Amino acid sequence: PPSATHASMSATLAMSLPALHGPVANARAVRGGVQTRSRPRAARMSRAVLPVRTRATMGQRRPKFGRGLAVIVNASASESQPPTDDNGGDGNDGKGPRPGTGDEIYDAWPEWVPEGLRLNTDDVYTVLITFAVSLAFRATIAEPRFIPSLSMYPTFDIGDRLIAEKITYRFKHDPFPGDVIIFHPPKTPKTSTALTKEVFIKRVVAVAGDTVEVKKGELYVNGTSRGKELKLEPATYNMDPQVVPAGDVFVMGDNRNNSFDSHIWGPLPKENILGRACFKYWPPQKFGGLPKYPSQVPAVPERY
Repeated sequence: PPSATHASMSATLAMSLPALHGPVANARAVRGGVQTRSRPRAARMSRAVLPVRTRATMGQRRPKFGRGLAVIVNASASESQPPTDDNGGDGNDGKGPRPGTGDEIYDAWPEWVPEGLRLNTDDVYTVLITFAVSLAFRATIAEPRFIPSLSMYPTFDIGDRLIAEKITYRFKHDPFPGDVIIFHPPKTPKTSTALTKEVFIKRVVAVAGDTVEVKKGELYVNGTSRGKELKLEPATYNMDPQVVPAGDVFVMGDNRNNSFDSHIWGPLPKENILGRACFKYWPPQKFGGLPKYPSQVPAVPERY
């Protein structure tokens, strides 16, 4: 009968509900005269648990599969991702200190200096070593020089640049007649203290033991005219004969009438010599060695 079938279906439905929705409390509570059925425990728990929102997950869109799933997704994300700074992950938003590199010199540069212009410790060492090697090279091997006057014209003009080597006189032999040398002038009544710190460039015309004089516009060494092939013009002065002392040389400029040299302040001690000019490198059209001195100059001792 319909009534029996209806009762059987109701009983079956009542038995299956606990299995689907969990235990349901059938107790009724009377609140203000209205009876209400208490909610299943699972429903109460799902309402009580709120999504866990960490800094790493703030701002993410919540999934559309319910709050319980949002808890799982957000918690997994916070566990798999490493913690980051609040400044976007680079540790420097312009307000805090720049992250250190471990190099004190590099980190000491102000922030406004471009990274390409900042020197680190290795750069400083490289600069210092290069500077030290350069100084050692100039002091012991060779150095460039600039011609500031016309005292050696026509061999050297103003602005010419040359290389002066420093090995020959130190290890091989003393200056020979005809060598072009760079030196500090000696302290004499004709030279001031400040002038002795300057670097001059002149030609060696005589060495220790030679007799030097200037007459009739020409230089004579041991009675023989010397150097007229390279001089600019005849000398307009005379110089009495004098013997070059031991350990000294006699130097003169090729521009005889425009040179502050030994005919004014006397012989030059060898210890004042800095080096020997060996070739010109500027201007490019003058690149090369220096003119040869007359070959008829007699040989001189290697050391005197």
